[in-house]
Amino acid sequence: MPHSEQPLLICYDDSPQSEQAVAEAARLFPGSHAVVLHVWRPFEATAAYRYSAAGLTGALADELRALDAAGQETAQQIAERGAGLARDAGLVAEARAVQLEHEAAPLVRAVAAEIDARLVVVGSRQLGSVRAVALGGFSHGVLHGSDRAVLVVPAAPAQ
Repeated sequence: MPHSEQPLLICYDDSPQSEQAVAEAARLFPGSHAVVLHVWRPFEATAAYRYSAAGLTGALADELRALDAAGQETAQQIAERGAGLARDAGLVAEARAVQLEHEAAPLVRAVAAEIDARLVVVGSRQLGSVRAVALGGFSHGVLHGSDRAVLVVPAAPAQ
């Protein structure tokens, strides 16, 4: 695929930082094709499920499956909101919601490889080193494990 046709991969989680990342991608690469990615975690993949609800059967298990189905629908809606922002900003954008089973950064890198993204765009919450370690440091994980260019967009200054 020629470089000009390779899409941007924009990570979007409905936060102000991810909105800033969408806006910056559109400013820097006007008219580009973009895949706006929202990564979501089903309830079954959480520690709470593994340690307290694993092996449930019957009506409660059915309710948990319904909860995960609702989560998937919500994840797609979030991805669609991000793609809408990207289109409003001048990009040719499509939405994609992907279920997370383990860590987000390797999943983002896998999607980038799958679509042959020319650039991965992520927002930064600028948490500082201690909070980033405690909260996972998503942008750090994407940036330092990637085999392609990554644009980390800093959070807008506080007003």
